Amino acid sequence: MQEQAGFKSDDFTITDATGRPIFKLSAAVCSIGNKRQLLDAYGTPLLHMERKMMSLHGTWLLLRPSDGAKLAELKSSLMSLTPSIKVYLNDGDKEPDYVIKGDFRSKRFSICQRTHGSDVPIAQVQKESRFANSTAFLMSMVTDAQKYFVTIEPGVDAAFVVALATLCDEIYNDKE
Repeated sequence: MQEQAGFKSDDFTITDATGRPIFKLSAAVCSIGNKRQLLDAYGTPLLHMERKMMSLHGTWLLLRPSDGAKLAELKSSLMSLTPSIKVYLNDGDKEPDYVIKGDFRSKRFSICQRTHGSDVPIAQVQKESRFANSTAFLMSMVTDAQKYFVTIEPGVDAAFVVALATLCDEIYNDKE
């Protein structure tokens, strides 16, 4: 997933390993509540993302684009000794269905599905180092563009993982 090279853009294209576009993320420019929309490569809305206002924690909602129904809620606990983001599906459980943990400062984290009290990794996310190559270094000096590598386990919903990874970045950047 790579942000467009430009001066601070919240719109970007997510490509596969060959560079083929698979998703696009669009941000509302003038919105109260910070809204995002995940689209497929053809522009069809897949998920809406909206920051929950009046929340003690950095909280975001994943919404169904057709009717705005809540699908999941992300809540951060970045101020604790072990920073994490908990994901609650809209199924009525009080326990999180997914936990995102790792080093949010260096943007290296795992998305885990919580199954019977165990955290099973379903995806790994890491930001490309600005020193990975000369192009990455120059781009980081000129723009705010960032490049992430997301590895997703087989059978896992890629759109869901991309939405979670995007919101982790949003939550972390809100704390900086």
